[in-house]
Amino acid sequence: MVVKIITLTLLLVNLLSYSQTSLKDSLFSEAIHAHIKTYKLTANNAYLNHQNNTGETLFNEFVAQNLVNTYLDNFKARNRNGALISINHYFKKPVILVTYASWCIRHDFEIASLNELAKVYKKEIDFVVVFWDNKNTTRKKSKIFNKHINVLYIDERENLFSSEIKSMKHALGLSLVYYIDRNDKIVGIKKNDRSVFKTYNLNSGYVQNSNEFINGLNTLLIYDNNNREQIVSD
Repeated sequence: MVVKIITLTLLLVNLLSYSQTSLKDSLFSEAIHAHIKTYKLTANNAYLNHQNNTGETLFNEFVAQNLVNTYLDNFKARNRNGALISINHYFKKPVILVTYASWCIRHDFEIASLNELAKVYKKEIDFVVVFWDNKNTTRKKSKIFNKHINVLYIDERENLFSSEIKSMKHALGLSLVYYIDRNDKIVGIKKNDRSVFKTYNLNSGYVQNSNEFINGLNTLLIYDNNNREQIVSD
């Protein structure tokens, strides 16, 4: 009897260890660390060979092959009042996370479309904007977003955020959109279509930018619904 208990205990420990290792292997930061150098080398070569049109394709392939279906690390940021929160634990719905630097916020139609979508889908999705900036600047810039958008910031001067800065800002860039399910799995990562920002027509820009967000949003909702149905059926 004692032997059986010991054997069962060892089995449970091994299963737990395997589960933790498997999860660690699928973390977003681990995937970035493993593949970012190859991606940047390929992207730089394309740029040097004047293959500028391949940049978006290379990025999308990199995301699809290496980052989609990884899990967001214990991602932390501060809210407008300076309180530290964990995105993984604070938000319980699927998340659309947009990262900005305060000096490179784009056209008004991008903000308008994001505000409108956050208002319409507030019950289904948590909308989060993260500024790579300090508290004072973030509080000023946060006024352009409506009450349905959670505005956070990460101050690079704080060593507390070294992991987030290394894996998200320095690896992929300042302004991106992350689509994350309720279990912290990354469903998609998008750069906004640059052609949208070349237009001088506000209505056209608003429609195009809204479509960009909606495409990712629909994918996120479909994935989340299918995942929940599978859990219930199991």
